[in-house]
Amino acid sequence: MKKQSLKRQAALIAFSGVLVKALGFLMRLWVSRSLGAEALGVMELASGAHALALAPAASGLPGAVSRMTAKAKDETQRQRILYAGKQLAQRMALMIVPLFLLLSPWIARLLGDARTLPSLLCYAPCVLFVGLSCVYDGACLGKGWALPPVISELGEQIVRLLSLLFLFSLIPLLTPAWRAALPALAGTLGEGIGLVIAALFYGRAASFRKDPVLSPIRKELWALSLPMILNRLSHTGLRALSGMMIPRRLMVTGMTPSEAMSQLGMLNGMVMPLMFLPGLLAGSLAMVGGPAAAKCESKKALRRLFLRMLLPALLSGIVCAAGLYFLSPLIADRLYRLPELAPMIRAMSPLAVLLPAQQALSGITAGLGLQKHMLRHTLLGAFVTLLHTFLLTPPLGILGAGYAAMFGHALTLLCTLILLFGRIFTPGDRILSA
Repeated sequence: MKKQSLKRQAALIAFSGVLVKALGFLMRLWVSRSLGAEALGVMELASGAHALALAPAASGLPGAVSRMTAKAKDETQRQRILYAGKQLAQRMALMIVPLFLLLSPWIARLLGDARTLPSLLCYAPCVLFVGLSCVYDGACLGKGWALPPVISELGEQIVRLLSLLFLFSLIPLLTPAWRAALPALAGTLGEGIGLVIAALFYGRAASFRKDPVLSPIRKELWALSLPMILNRLSHTGLRALSGMMIPRRLMVTGMTPSEAMSQLGMLNGMVMPLMFLPGLLAGSLAMVGGPAAAKCESKKALRRLFLRMLLPALLSGIVCAAGLYFLSPLIADRLYRLPELAPMIRAMSPLAVLLPAQQALSGITAGLGLQKHMLRHTLLGAFVTLLHTFLLTPPLGILGAGYAAMFGHALTLLCTLILLFGRIFTPGDRILSA
């Protein structure tokens, strides 16, 4: 497969991102209408635990494989990196999946709603599927192949949509707990097909089972992955705590558990996905920006890459935020059939600028090996979010939780900008080591 330029990779991933995000948004809209705000809240509450289980395999390995593949000198070394990455993903899944299944009843009680248990059980196999898919995607992007990850993601979304078409026909026969689990089951089926597509596109991978070189490669992959894994674990862990805290803080104001869960579903299941819409461009930039940053040999090249990543992300975020602000009544009434969502969408619209900028810059930080710094920034932002969720939710209601999320993301973005400015725009042309 022919290697593609940075612009072509970004354009291809952005184009596919439009399709994937469009399918995802339609599914989210359909799910919210079919399940209702309360069941959507149960689904969102379980999603924090899902993300925590997926974090070790999905967060660090793709960036580490991509970076090492981009720096590899020959195809044999690239194949070794792929094989070592798959070994790590399999070992993680072997530890996480049985433990997650065993602890699922306890996690459901910890989340504060036993109805999350079916969702937790249905999503457990995704740990293996997502881990292996991420390794293949990282290997492809490190080689400059943008097409296989694109086709894999599109295939995953199509299968997820088709699965929901069938599964939602069973809604009248199911309890509310199992209704909330249907998107998780469809997601597992989609991830499995996405893995098959990724493996087929990459082609037959060589086997290095007894190769003594594998051990140091695994150690290097793990060293590169660990900061990002800790980053994601801490962020998703604090996000899960925030999701658990919001209904409890809302009930302090006199809301019933059902009303509080509906408010959580409105914020995390309806409003927040709108804020991630600009991420279709920023996500593509982050995916190709990591390998590109790893190959940069001068600060001048990094400065150009920095501007090529940040400016389009900011522009797309500003346009999207303006659209959400002015069209919020139309979106709330026509799309979700919940007019009360309009003030929430309008208040949260600045987040549509912060998220794509933060996402685009994360690719550069990963490519430069600055994951440890990002871990500190993410922890600080997540802690600020958690603190303000506790303080602002009772007096401001669900909007307090939304403002808390904005404060945390703004602080993380500011810290990332300060870090990159210090590394890229200092005098001299030599790239400072991480």
